[in-house]
Amino acid sequence: MSAFALRGQYWVTAHQHRRALWWSVALVAFAIAALVTSRLWSDSAVEALRAAGCTVDSPDRSCFQSARDYTDDQWIARDLIRYAALGMLVLPGLLGAFIAGPVIARELESGTYKLAWTQSISPARWLTAKVSMLSALVLTGVTLLSLVFYWSWSTGPANDFPTYWYEPMMFVSYGIVPVAHALLGLALGTVVGLLVRRTVVAMAAAALITGGAVAILARLRDGFWPVQTLTGHGLSPRGEVWQLERGMLTASGERLSWTDCYVTHPQNAARCMADRGGVVEFIDTHPASHYWPIQFVETGIVLALAALAAFAAFRVLRSRHP
Repeated sequence: MSAFALRGQYWVTAHQHRRALWWSVALVAFAIAALVTSRLWSDSAVEALRAAGCTVDSPDRSCFQSARDYTDDQWIARDLIRYAALGMLVLPGLLGAFIAGPVIARELESGTYKLAWTQSISPARWLTAKVSMLSALVLTGVTLLSLVFYWSWSTGPANDFPTYWYEPMMFVSYGIVPVAHALLGLALGTVVGLLVRRTVVAMAAAALITGGAVAILARLRDGFWPVQTLTGHGLSPRGEVWQLERGMLTASGERLSWTDCYVTHPQNAARCMADRGGVVEFIDTHPASHYWPIQFVETGIVLALAALAAFAAFRVLRSRHP
């Protein structure tokens, strides 16, 4: 009987929000279609350039148009990737706003929750049904988006017009972090909805709080794993290296910043170093090998915050509806 009642709550939640759920499925399908289009568009551009017997930097005048078409197509493919990444960046805030407003606050504001609680459904089981069902859908949808995003991003436009793993939009678009961020959005939305109990206000508050949490995580991300410091002269790491702080080291190991130096030429850099006692340049970096360690650390932090928010939500529910 208990299991039947719990299944009934799942059905009621799905029925109440069926339009929003269908819209969510449609948006996920649209995002996947855009990512697949980006990959296919990029591949077709490569094939067209190869069929013309040209390269992007070919000096042959007959290759000019083919190279230009290739560049234009790859740029379009890259734009599709970046739009998808922007969507993944704001997704936690949207999820938080949805569960805070239509799922939680609206029922509390209108009083429809009372009907469920008179059907042998406790407040805790009512909330568990809503949150667990949405969590399962989010886990499935965001995991799929993350996998398709990586498949699309890691080829074609990623090589010709690079977007790097450490860029804020890219870092939260594939791997395990986007799933953790989505769950944090759901958890924060739940507790905000229970506290505010007004649909529109709850949606705005949840979006702002979740967006703020994501922004703070992005600001702190470079400290989630020990940096790798490069030293030498004329340092210029390229590609997948995330450059953080750069400056010069004195003989005693003191770090000095380039801020006070106007360096436009190697001779100016050498003169500035000599004047300030610098003996060697340094750059703090995160190489590409740090991607997964940072992902795991951030995921752990985010899941802990999500668990704390979920615990707070049930405490609020219990205190207001014992």
